[in-house]
Amino acid sequence: MSEETMVISEVARKFNIENHQLRDWCEVGLVRHKRIGRIRYIFTDEDKKIKKIIELKEKFGKHAPNEMIREELIKANLMSDEQTKVIDKDVNEEDINENSFKEAFLLLAKKIEEMDKKIEKKEQLTLPSGNLAEKKDVIEIKEQMNKLEQDNQRLKEVNDQLLKKLDSIHSAMTEIQKEQGKSIWKRMFNK
Repeated sequence: MSEETMVISEVARKFNIENHQLRDWCEVGLVRHKRIGRIRYIFTDEDKKIKKIIELKEKFGKHAPNEMIREELIKANLMSDEQTKVIDKDVNEEDINENSFKEAFLLLAKKIEEMDKKIEKKEQLTLPSGNLAEKKDVIEIKEQMNKLEQDNQRLKEVNDQLLKKLDSIHSAMTEIQKEQGKSIWKRMFNK
């Protein structure tokens, strides 16, 4: 690994990206760097990795989770497993927590979007690969949904029968009123 460095602003200019993007990648451990005072320096041997990160962000979207980017960098032999575990010591814990929060939020937003798509497609529930309790919960929910669908179907049938009977009663009442109306008129005129 080369120990030559460039100031972060020069590297950002070189790759036509914003300083904050490069700084974020440094803070989450995607790009190897060092700090002297407030100035951040990027190691020159990180150029291929930065180029690949830019390609991946274009491919997967600028909010692609950093964990996914790490995996792709490892596959491309631009990052080792050890490097993913080591985040530069001068990055303070608050920065790490803030970026972790951002990643979690973006991942959550992506999951919600996926769930919305599943709901739109009316996909059936699938058993989770997690623990047995979760599987039992899903099975119970499926059974309850099936029972509710059956109950709903029975209620529709009962409702249809009641409507037919009500219609029949209505017809009978109309006939009775007609007969009573005739008899009232007959009584009035026959007196």
